[in-house]
Parts: sequence; structure tokens; C-alpha cells
Amino acid sequence: MLFGFPIFAYIRAMPEPEITGASVVLIGSFNPTIFQPQWFASQNLLPKSEAESASIKAIVPAVCEFETERFQIQVVQERFMAVSKVGANPEPLRDLVVGTFFILEHTPVTAMGINQHLHFQMKTDSDWHRVGDRLAPKDGWNGILHGRPGMLSLTIVTEAADSQPKTTVRVEPSVKLKLGIYFDINEHYTSEKDDNLKGLMTLLQERWKEAGLHAKNIANHIIEWAGK
Repeated sequence: MLFGFPIFAYIRAMPEPEITGASVVLIGSFNPTIFQPQWFASQNLLPKSEAESASIKAIVPAVCEFETERFQIQVVQERFMAVSKVGANPEPLRDLVVGTFFILEHTPVTAMGINQHLHFQMKTDSDWHRVGDRLAPKDGWNGILHGRPGMLSLTIVTEAADSQPKTTVRVEPSVKLKLGIYFDINEHYTSEKDDNLKGLMTLLQERWKEAGLHAKNIANHIIEWAGK
């Protein structure tokens, strides 16, 4: 077992998503004005050139929001969010977050979400509809709604158990791919210990790759099951 998940789930061949992304969300107490591009550059967390070319949307006491060629950063007083942009290697996102809170080690943080964003391309219109029809059967809607009922969004939540985190899976039609299926998969971790930030950052380092593999496994399982 690996973090509570069967090892065989990770070694079988899995189709790759057409588009991938990742994000990390922290819940706690933050000073948004700290988190501006030049601060990241001064701490060697971003190259100077990337920080200087950042597109800044807001830097005020209530919110700091900007994007670079690889990342989107949004910080409000109760939440920090860092997103790996589409097409960028997600590994540096983990390093950016861990490095940031290694420096800001006394920041009060109580919860963390590791999120995977996956877009899969279906081969045919029938394959695309089949996923929604299996996840959300339309029998109950036929005859009362006009036209063809379709699934817009479905969310499944599992509670934390043993070493497994609370996991939320959202499935929707992709807005980026024609005949695409989008999976948004969140692993949620909480900590009430005095060293919770250190523990969460350690967990982020150790869990990062497995979280990505587990998300792909979930998505592939659903697509494969829907095609049976």
C-alpha cells in the first residue's frame, strides 16, 4: 500500500490527458502584500526576468494577484493559491510553494489542498456522452424534460480515513477540448499541531507525485468503466 492506495493502481498503463494542470491551496492567515513578484525574485524563488515580466492584477492589503509565464498566484487574507499554468511543468509549482513557506515558516496554516486538473479527449461523440450517461443516468429525466438531458457537473466526496486524505472529484465537460472530459481532483489535508505548516510542507513534497498518479488513475478508471 502507498499512502493507503493499492500499489497496483499506479503501475498499470494509463492513457494520458491532453491537458494537465495543478494547484496548491493553503488555508490560514496571510499578509497578501508580501507575495508580490519582486519578493519571490529576492528570495530566489522566481528568476528575476520572470518576476519583472509578471502581469500584476492587484497588490493591495486585501489581495495580491499576478501571473508569470509559469504560475498564477492569488493571495487573500485567509487563502493562498498557486496554480501551474496550462502547458507548464507542474514540478516547479511544488518547489515554489515549499520554498515560500520554508522562508515564511511562522505563517499560521491549518489546511492544504493538492489539486489536479485533467482534460481527456474522447474519440467520438458517443464516447463523450457515455461518460455523462453512466455517471448521471437520464432515465428519471426523460419524459419530463424537453430535448436530450446532459450532465453539466458531478461532484463526489470521500471522507478522510486512515492514511487517506479527504478527496473530492468533480467531473464536467471540458471547456478546452471538443468532446473532452474534465476532472478536477482535490486531496484535502488538515493539521492542528503546533508545527502544522512544516508538516503540511513535508507532506506536499512527499505526496506530490503520488497525488498526480492517483488523480490520473481515478480519471482513467471512470473513463474505462463508462466504456464498458
